[in-house]
Amino acid sequence: MKKVIGSILVILGIILGGYLVLYVGLYGGICQIIDGINPVIAKDIALGIIRILFCELGAIPGIILGYIGIALLYK
Repeated sequence: MKKVIGSILVILGIILGGYLVLYVGLYGGICQIIDGINPVIAKDIALGIIRILFCELGAIPGIILGYIGIALLYK
């Protein structure tokens, strides 16, 4: 039973990390920059750039979930 739960946690960790990095961080940052360009809103453009630069930090919850799953797999 531990191996099944561990495998599920590893898969969920990969999915969660990918979602947070690609959709929330990268895509969200690009959309925020585009929305801030037409009526120039410097705050939106700056926050969009920061969101893109730090989008890899969204992988941390997925990595932690994956490590927990790996620990369950090999116990």
